[in-house]
Amino acid sequence: MKKISLNKFLTGILIFFLSIGLIGFFTPYSEWFKALSFQNLLLTFLLVTISFKKILKKYLLTLLVIFSLGYLCEVIGVNKGWIFGNYTYSGNLGLSILNVPLIIGINWAILTMGAWQLIKYIKINRYLQIILGALLMVLFDFIMEPVAIELDFWSWENNIIPMYNYISWFVISLVTMYFCFVLFKTNKGIVKQVFIAQMAFFLILNIKYTWL
Repeated sequence: MKKISLNKFLTGILIFFLSIGLIGFFTPYSEWFKALSFQNLLLTFLLVTISFKKILKKYLLTLLVIFSLGYLCEVIGVNKGWIFGNYTYSGNLGLSILNVPLIIGINWAILTMGAWQLIKYIKINRYLQIILGALLMVLFDFIMEPVAIELDFWSWENNIIPMYNYISWFVISLVTMYFCFVLFKTNKGIVKQVFIAQMAFFLILNIKYTWL
């Protein structure tokens, strides 16, 4: 019998729980599944961390750097209304410090690393890879935003997502992609699988909440 690799096993767990959650949002129990969003993100973080057990220091260093930058921007954004616009987080995403859930910074770092690994498959100049990676992050945010509002992750003033939110995402992602270029020179782990899985998850729910 062929042995299943650790990454395939962890990816299977990830897809299983995301699929269960996705199906749940199409049932009368959708509110209950909304309440489990934080646990799903926390599980994702744990699975990703396990997948990097052989190069844990490199992964944690990259995670810490990107988390710190992203979290700082979020704190400024939420408390001052700068950078992204006027928005507030609900209490559905676990522990918050300075009005920003910690899991937001963690997931931002994981998605950045995932986008970087995906973009690296395109054989172009590294600085063009950084730009494409930032654009991929903006695309992810564009797909995620309407769903995040429906799931009560956060809310925008007057329920309007300002254009400069996406511009800020692009600029900040340029910086975080550069950190990936400098610190995260590996294709190991399951971060690219997480990026693809979460993108598909939000895309399907986007169709549900926007078009159906």
